[in-house]
Amino acid sequence: MSCVFCDKIKEIKRTGSCNDFIAELKNSYVILAFGQYFKGYCILFTKDHKEHLEKLPEKRQKDLYSDVIKAAAAINKVFKPARMNYENLGNITHHIHWHIIPRYKNDPNKKQPIWQIPERKRNVKISEKEKNKRIALINKYLNKGK
Repeated sequence: MSCVFCDKIKEIKRTGSCNDFIAELKNSYVILAFGQYFKGYCILFTKDHKEHLEKLPEKRQKDLYSDVIKAAAAINKVFKPARMNYENLGNITHHIHWHIIPRYKNDPNKKQPIWQIPERKRNVKISEKEKNKRIALINKYLNKGK
């Protein structure tokens, strides 16, 4: 069975990037999520196929969470949301990953998890130019201090 994140990892290793690639962190990769209903929504996933966070060594768990916080801080710096949501599910894609979702003051669904908003509404497509701009801005803050 194919794994969407493993496919992205193969592409990144083969070409150095992928269509939605933002950055390689110490323990993970960060991509811009397809649906940009929540401006700056990103997904962070492990560099190798692991399915269960609790089965990883504790140090690796902590290191991964450090990557999550680093990515969230960059998203926060760029887009200045009112709140940040973090989702680590794995029910559909069995590869450890986090959805890092900025939520804004004008969000009409601010008290609901994003999954209660119909997918057809969440899958806001943005122009290639806007996508590349968002990727560059987040990447800039992720790579500060390197």
